[in-house]
Amino acid sequence: MSFRSVIASSTKQLSSSERKVMAVLLSGERVSEAPAAEVAQRAGTHESTVVRLAQKLGYRGYPDLRADLQRDEGQERADHEAHMRADSGHDLYSFASDEAAALERLAKYVPQEVMEAAAKTIDTSKTIYVFSDADDERPLRDLAARRMRRLGFTVVTLENSAKDLAENMVGFDSDSTLIAYALREASVRLAPLMSECQRRGGRVVLISDVPGFHFRPNPDHLLAAPRGDDSGYRTPLVPIALTYSLQLAVFHLNRTRYGAVRSQIDDLTRHFGGAEESPRRS
Repeated sequence: MSFRSVIASSTKQLSSSERKVMAVLLSGERVSEAPAAEVAQRAGTHESTVVRLAQKLGYRGYPDLRADLQRDEGQERADHEAHMRADSGHDLYSFASDEAAALERLAKYVPQEVMEAAAKTIDTSKTIYVFSDADDERPLRDLAARRMRRLGFTVVTLENSAKDLAENMVGFDSDSTLIAYALREASVRLAPLMSECQRRGGRVVLISDVPGFHFRPNPDHLLAAPRGDDSGYRTPLVPIALTYSLQLAVFHLNRTRYGAVRSQIDDLTRHFGGAEESPRRS
């Protein structure tokens, strides 16, 4: 299992000394070969804190945690050393075929009733919060924010810092829904964020590319489908398609309501000197 996935799915509260240990483990300095005593020294704490953190995360002890960390670091090295699409072919036909196959599998992994259930949750919301922390996911977060604004929702885009999350989450309530992305691996902020959303009576729609992974806490709606077959080169086409499909599913729940919003957006666009998104024939 991925060590980062274990962290992302944990809702345990960490002490200040345990957070220091976690920072060492996630420092990217290849600490997977280091014994617990060395990790503790780097963190400026005691070896028992390292062992306690491992057990709090669900491991039997530090050796099991280190095994997962070694697997993560080995995969990172393999991804870094691999040539892009070395095995699956770099030509346009092979690339397009792989992406088309991934898109064709979408309905298998995300049945329409699952999509519509998530859409109904959004339809009954007043405010949509959107979260992702990875650099390559931020365009998806911004896309989701814009798609929801096009439907007339008030949208709050969340950054990854603890301070930003705290400031923006003050207004999250039972009329709010979080749309979050977890691609390849989940942010360490995701589990406490989802937990807080649900504690406040709101809902969570999670878009992931890891079908079958059990997130903790469980999101209210999980839209999970794998991306292209090339493990070293995965485009965002599948999560983009899920994002657009989610917007369409919401729109068709109440075409009159959301159509009126689109008309208002067109009117305001012209008022501010712009052109309609889709010019109308006379």
